[in-house]
Amino acid sequence: MKKGKKKNNIIDRAKSNMEKNRKEQKVKNFFKVLLKYLNTFRGRFGLLVLFTTIGFAVILGKVYSLQTGGGKEYREKGEKQYSSQSFTKAKRGRISTSDGQVLAYDNEEFIINLNPSLIEQNNIDIVLEMLKKYIPELEIEKYKSEYLKDKQIQKKYLKVEHTIPYNTKIAIEAEIDNDIKNMKKKKKEGYKRKFKGVTFETLFTRNYIQNNVFQETLGYVNNENKGVYGIEKYYDKELSGKTGIITGLRKIPKALQGIMKLANIKKSEDRKEEEGDNLVLTIDSFLQYALNDELEDAYVKYNASSTMGILVEVETGKILAMSSYPKAEEKAEIKNRPITDYFEPGSIFKPITVAIGLETKAINKNTKIYSSGSIKVYDTIVRDHDSSTIGTLGLADIVAHSGNVAMVKIQNEINKNTFYHYLADVGFGGKTGIDTYFESMQKLREFKTLKDEVRRANISFGQGIAVTQIQMIMALNTVINNGKLMKPYLVDRIEDNKGNTVKQNKPDMIKKVFSDEASRLNRKYMEASVNRGTGGGAYIPGYRVGGKTGTAQKAGKDGYKNSHVGSFFAFFPADKPKYAILITISEPKGEKYYGAQVALPSARNVLQKLIEYKRIQPDGKIKTIDIKNTESVQVEKKKDLGKIKQDFNKNIMPDLTGISLREFLSIYPQGKFSQYEVTGSGAIISQFPEKGTKLDKKSKIQIMLE
Repeated sequence: MKKGKKKNNIIDRAKSNMEKNRKEQKVKNFFKVLLKYLNTFRGRFGLLVLFTTIGFAVILGKVYSLQTGGGKEYREKGEKQYSSQSFTKAKRGRISTSDGQVLAYDNEEFIINLNPSLIEQNNIDIVLEMLKKYIPELEIEKYKSEYLKDKQIQKKYLKVEHTIPYNTKIAIEAEIDNDIKNMKKKKKEGYKRKFKGVTFETLFTRNYIQNNVFQETLGYVNNENKGVYGIEKYYDKELSGKTGIITGLRKIPKALQGIMKLANIKKSEDRKEEEGDNLVLTIDSFLQYALNDELEDAYVKYNASSTMGILVEVETGKILAMSSYPKAEEKAEIKNRPITDYFEPGSIFKPITVAIGLETKAINKNTKIYSSGSIKVYDTIVRDHDSSTIGTLGLADIVAHSGNVAMVKIQNEINKNTFYHYLADVGFGGKTGIDTYFESMQKLREFKTLKDEVRRANISFGQGIAVTQIQMIMALNTVINNGKLMKPYLVDRIEDNKGNTVKQNKPDMIKKVFSDEASRLNRKYMEASVNRGTGGGAYIPGYRVGGKTGTAQKAGKDGYKNSHVGSFFAFFPADKPKYAILITISEPKGEKYYGAQVALPSARNVLQKLIEYKRIQPDGKIKTIDIKNTESVQVEKKKDLGKIKQDFNKNIMPDLTGISLREFLSIYPQGKFSQYEVTGSGAIISQFPEKGTKLDKKSKIQIMLE
């Protein structure tokens, strides 16, 4: 059995090998015949036709693929190689006050860019000599050397580091236009352009008018004209506008342009630059100057380390004025103290404690509190500042005479967690959300330990808690504004460059913290402070003014030191508040340091100026002039701004008297007549040169306002 199987296997293998040999022999015979055929003329010619046909088929297939969409990648590469994009900067928007004074605007100048890849080497001397006619300080050898280096590496941009005014740009453009005209006229003669590759880049520089008064509010921009601090930073997107795009084509055959569709791309991607939007602030320039002057006077008079103040519209949260002193010498040192500097408020905090007590029913309008002049809290003795609050007093007298012991007793009746949450509700421990950059905040610590009982007692009368001035005035504003916590804001509206309103900011009530009744009682108590208490110096005859004085020891690393912060908060009318102000004087030197002595006079003066400026009546309403009952009213015809602009374009000095600074800057050709000076605020009252005077690029224009 086994022998038979073995024999069959040998036979099968033999058959398999014979079959394999036959196949190999067939292949050899085929290639032998083929080689013999290819050695003939007919065979070689047939092979050539075959490969040529295959090659044409591949090429046609590839062309078809490119034409039907498969060539997108190659077109994009071609477009990138033969097209270039340049960007034109947008003019930054203006910032102006609510009464029309322009505070910040862009001045327009230009710089020249040379494109080494477009300027022929034998033309570079001609180009530089032409530019030197208009820029005498131009260093020809320096730029020629840079051009030759850039030409070798096919660099497309060589910046000429000289800024030029509008007139110079126009003169250089005229040279370029003449060169183009000559090329068209003398094309048959083989004339080639000499000034090809000379372009301009607009350079905007930020200018600030009366910057010393508004510096901390406005902030500043960097060398790229981007906002870095203050409103300039917060509203940078709105002010910046949109960059323009210009697509350029290098000289290539028209047929190739059609294949790569460059002409279509140029049309679709080009975009004109769009000027930034303008900001109109809530700040009134007159009130800002009034507040700033008072802060400067107090800073000097009391040799203080700093002074700061905020004037706010109670019902809306609009900031009408905000400033501080001293001012920064360098823009990098600008600091908006009312939103960044912490201080312990002292007794101006007491109305908040009273409001929490009234709201939680810990006290009521009939509450009377006894003080022996001191009270022990854990391991600390809290004392009244003088004997005027010793005995049993009602809430009005406690607030009017600023009792410390009574505040401790009120907060003792309030649950510690409830007290904490009310502090958070009026804005402490968080940002107010004011629309400017760099607002500071400190986290509000909860009351957990026995030692925290001392801290809670201290907070009740304004010690042991660090706040910013914007936090403090908005918290107090909540107390007097029927318990409504408002979001403060500095920008009233955003306008486009045609004066259309893009966005109107509106009052924003964050939450209702206290009842109308708790607010009404607190206003009554603070009015008592002015009528018969520590705030007596703030009384303005005929007007109901409420207020609260505050004096706090200043904390240092090793505890409280022998320096103080004096503050005064005031509002009017006391029954229906329209305006509120907070003045803070840090570390006054000398015998006077109480808030009533150092801060109150400034607050009163600002309120007095506000009343006179806006003609505010005792009920808070603004007095209007009845034109019909006025015997003689002179109506001055409004100046034609279009005519003024035409005069400037004709290099003639127009009559500017009577127009506002805002109107002047909206039509003044700053690039054309770059040398000008503006002093004062309001309407233009005088000018130099006189109207009708012929102007040129060297003319110096002086504008004086009221």
